[in-house]
Parts: sequence; structure tokens; C-alpha cells
Amino acid sequence: MTPIGAVSAAIMPDLEPIPAREPLPGTVKFYGRHLVLCTGADGWPAHIEEDGGFVQALNQAIQARSQQLAVPVKLTACDAPTAGTGFDLLVFPDHVRYLGLTEADFETLVTDHLIENRVSERLRWEPAPASFIFVCTHGARDARCGECGPPLLKSLAEELAACGLQDAVRLHRSSHVGGHKYAGNVLVYPPGDWYGYASPADAPRLVRQAILDGQVVADLWRGRMGLRADEAILLAAQFPVSQVS
Repeated sequence: MTPIGAVSAAIMPDLEPIPAREPLPGTVKFYGRHLVLCTGADGWPAHIEEDGGFVQALNQAIQARSQQLAVPVKLTACDAPTAGTGFDLLVFPDHVRYLGLTEADFETLVTDHLIENRVSERLRWEPAPASFIFVCTHGARDARCGECGPPLLKSLAEELAACGLQDAVRLHRSSHVGGHKYAGNVLVYPPGDWYGYASPADAPRLVRQAILDGQVVADLWRGRMGLRADEAILLAAQFPVSQVS
């Protein structure tokens, strides 16, 4: 794997070179629930929470009651399509997909699921597929993600196909997740593991080790949903040496 610091400005002239690779464990901001809006688009404004549309309205509805939330919530967008009107919404770790949400549904969603901590039976939903991989490709937010993400996404798609997993694992482009200096950034659900500094050459390990074997790819691991920074650092110190390539 080519270190990020070795990528020169001559190769990627619009990117500032990173002088050295930083330790990854503990670089994920704590959150306990992830909402992923299915926009059907593969590009977004630099700050989706200020897009003046559906994402901003949803974010405002969540933030207005932030002190009541059962756990801190992360909100991002992905390129998964929505069937029909409104927007579908994936929710992790609950692994559900709400169908055709409109702004009129926000109060119900926030009250039932984000505050009372239960899947809302007042909204249409279905179980989400078993496994997801999200790759940050949000170039409008940071050029590095726009450069690193798409090749990584392509390699992951090829590796999933080679393993016969193209239908079992949903692979999606994602908006900004946090920590663009660690691009390529990859999120795997379940268990909610984050990986950074991932390159196309790491695709086989990410698929075979993280998906097929259910093991952490330790040298790329940034943290996990539900873990605070200090907890992630302590957990990383316990990873078997065999998990570090």
C-alpha cells in the first residue's frame, strides 16, 4: 500500500501533501446511530446539512431535539436510489430502511426512533440488507476524498464480484463522513468499523478479512460506531499481531 504521504502535489496538484501518516485508532468522533439518506445522487454540495433542502431540514429536526436523543446521531447521504416519492433512510445499527420519508415524517422519526430508541411502527420500513460498505467520494467537500474514493470504490466492486458478493453486500458512495485527511475512508456495517488510508490495493483485504472473515483490518482501522476515542485506542492495542499487515 502506498503511504498517503508519498502522494505528491505533482500527481494530485489540487491536494496538499500529508507529511506523515498519523495513527488511526481513536480518530472517529463518537456516535451511536448513523442515518444514511438514500439520495440516488453520486455528488453533493460541500455541506449537505446546509443544502437548503431535505437533508438540511432533517438535520435541523434532529438538532432541535439533540439534548433528548438516546445516543448521538451521525447524518450522511449515499448514492442508493429511493423508490417512489420521498426519500428512503437507512439506520444503523438498527439495520432498517425507512421508505419514502417526507418532511412531515420528521417529528415521528425523531420521537420514536432517535429519542424513544425504537423502530417507528408509524412509518413504513423494512429490514435492511445484511452488509454495507460506504466509501467517501465527496470531492466537493474535500479534493482528497474525490481523488481517493472513486478508485477505491471501483476496486472494492471488483473484489466483491470476484468473491461472489456483489448482491450480498451493498457498496455505495458516501458524502463526507469525517476525517478527510485519512482518505480513502471506508465504513463497514455491521459492525460499524471505520477504515482510513485505504487504497485500491487494500480492497482484497477489506472484502476478505472484514466481510468474509469478520475480522478487523487492524492497520487501517480508525474506530467503530459506539466507541469513544479512548475505547478505540485501547481496543486497537489488543488486536492480534496477525491482524496487522
